[in-house]
Amino acid sequence: MNQTPPLPSRAPRAPRAARSAAWRRGADAPGIDLAVLDARLNESLDVLRDTYAPALGAGGGWYHELARPEPGTTATALGLMAFAEAGRPFEHFDDGLELLAARQTRSDDPLRDGGWATKTSLGMPVVEATGWIARFLARARCGLREDAPDLERAYRWLLYNQNPDGGWGSLHGCPSRVWLTCLALRALSALNPYDPAVDRGVEWLTADRTAHRPAWGPTQASRPTVTHTAFALVTLAEARPDLRTERLMDAYDWLLRNLDPDDDHTWIETYGVSPSTLSGRGAGPEPVWRLALWHYGLPIALTALLRDPRGPHGPTVARAFRTLVRGEVADPRWNGYPGSGLTSLWTLWWRLETLVALSRVPLAGNADVLHWLPDAMVVQRAHARERPLADLLPHRPIVDPVGMVQRHWAACLLSLVCAGSALGVAAGVWGWKDFWLSVILPIVLTSIDESVKRRRAQRAPP
Repeated sequence: MNQTPPLPSRAPRAPRAARSAAWRRGADAPGIDLAVLDARLNESLDVLRDTYAPALGAGGGWYHELARPEPGTTATALGLMAFAEAGRPFEHFDDGLELLAARQTRSDDPLRDGGWATKTSLGMPVVEATGWIARFLARARCGLREDAPDLERAYRWLLYNQNPDGGWGSLHGCPSRVWLTCLALRALSALNPYDPAVDRGVEWLTADRTAHRPAWGPTQASRPTVTHTAFALVTLAEARPDLRTERLMDAYDWLLRNLDPDDDHTWIETYGVSPSTLSGRGAGPEPVWRLALWHYGLPIALTALLRDPRGPHGPTVARAFRTLVRGEVADPRWNGYPGSGLTSLWTLWWRLETLVALSRVPLAGNADVLHWLPDAMVVQRAHARERPLADLLPHRPIVDPVGMVQRHWAACLLSLVCAGSALGVAAGVWGWKDFWLSVILPIVLTSIDESVKRRRAQRAPP
C-alpha cells in the first residue's frame, strides 16, 4: 500500500469583486455562521449543475474530474446524492439514474451480478463503486422506482463479496481494508441495518482496539490516520448509533488530539487489487490493477466529531468550519489537484456532506439544559448541568499591560512621542506650532486615511 505525500498548497488567489463578505465573516467569527454555510452549500450545488454532462450512451452524470465530459458511475452517484442529501431538486436526476441502471453488471456469477465497476477495474465490479452507488440509492429511496438500478441485486452483491473475516476488500478474496469495509457498512446500514453481515463488519472494524491503539489506519496493522479514524467513527455512528463503549470514546479523544482544524490536508491512498481469487486460483504474485482513493481529512473529521455521543467539541468544530469556508480553500471551482487546472468532485463532495451534516446538528442532547435569553440561547451540556451557568460563561479578561503593549506597540510609541513633544513645548525647547505640524497633524491625517480604507473594504452580506 502506498500513500502519496500531502499535496502542496496552492497560493491563495486575489479576492474577486463578487466574493461575499459572509465568507470573511465565517473565517473570523467564533462560531458557525449559518448564512455562510448556506452560501457555500448553494455554490457547491451550482458547480454540479454547471458541470453535468450527458453520456455517450444512456443518461448522464459526472466524472470525478469535473472538467472531463464522459460521466462515471461513482461520480454520478455522488453528484445525485449531493442533491438528495441537501433536499434540493435536480432537473437531470432521472437521467443520472438511467446511466447507473445501464452500467449495473449482469452476470450468472453472484460475485459479479448487481455490482458496478470503475474505469480502472477492468470491468470487474468493486466495493469502491458499488458501496457508494448502493448507499445513494438507499438514501434517495429509489428502491421502488422502475427506472432505477436493481437495488436488491446490489444488496446481494455486497453480501456475497464480504470476506470470511467480516471485512471487505475491493472484491471477494482481496485483503480486507478499513476504508472499503466502511463503504460497504454505510451502504448496508442504509439498506438493512439488521443484517448479520453488518454485525460481522462492525466486529471486524472494532476488533483489536485497545487504549494504546484506539484509532484506525488503512489496514488493521497500519499506523492510524485522522482520515481513516474519522471515517470509521462516522460508519459506526450510522451502523450502530447506540454504541457507547470506552474504546469508542478513546477513538473520539484520539481524533480530537490529532486533528489540526487549520489544515485542509489532502492525500491519496493507493493499493493493488487482484481478481484471481474469483477463479479459485488463489491470489496472484502481482496485482492486476491499482486503485486510488482520494482522502480529504478535515471535512470527514468534522463530520465524525459532530457524532460524538458526548456532544461536539465546540471550539474545534468552529475552527474546522472556518478552515472549510476560507475563500482560497473552499471555492469549489478551484479545489482539484493543485496545478492540474481541474475541479475534483471528491473534495467538493466531502465538504458538501459536512455542510449538510452541520445544518442537521441537533440543538441539544437528551440531558442538556436550555437557557432562553431575550436575544440568545445557551445550551448547557449534560456533564456540566450541576454547575452554575455563570461559571460556564466567558469572563472579561484581566488587563495585561505587557500583552497590551505587545499588541499595540505602534500606538504606545506614538503616545510617547506626543508626550515627549509636549514636554519640549512646556520646557520652551520648541513652540506649539512646531508641535502641531510635526507630530499631531500627521497622526490625525494617518488615522483618517486608515478609517476610509476600512470603510471601502466592506462588502454586502450574502
